[in-house]
Amino acid sequence: MGCEVVDRTNTKAILLDMISGALDMSATAIVWTLAEPLRHPRVLKFLQRGLHTVIGMDPTVEGSHLPNLDYLNKVVKESVRFHPVAPLLIPHACIHGGRHKILNRLKHLDDGRDPSVWSDNLEEFYPELFKEN
Repeated sequence: MGCEVVDRTNTKAILLDMISGALDMSATAIVWTLAEPLRHPRVLKFLQRGLHTVIGMDPTVEGSHLPNLDYLNKVVKESVRFHPVAPLLIPHACIHGGRHKILNRLKHLDDGRDPSVWSDNLEEFYPELFKEN
């Protein structure tokens, strides 16, 4: 199995891709986090109930409210699980004989839909997969 050493030019290119892609990935994550409750009325209802219980009718959410917004936390985690923003395949790197190498194989990062990690409701947006804080 062949491998190549990562040099300074490759490292700079990878870092530039990561930094420039981070802006788009953040926007995508926010859009999915807002879209999924709208697509699932049951989730939206639980989310609204939790927000109303913690902050009431005040439209301002403060940092002190966040630890008490358990269902919102679950929705955010489920959004990241259901719509991962990181690439699903990345090169597998190792250090062999004191040298950093990238092997010609890829590690799969789609653990959000791995049945050995998650139980039921794998293919649906289901925030209840996450336990209470």
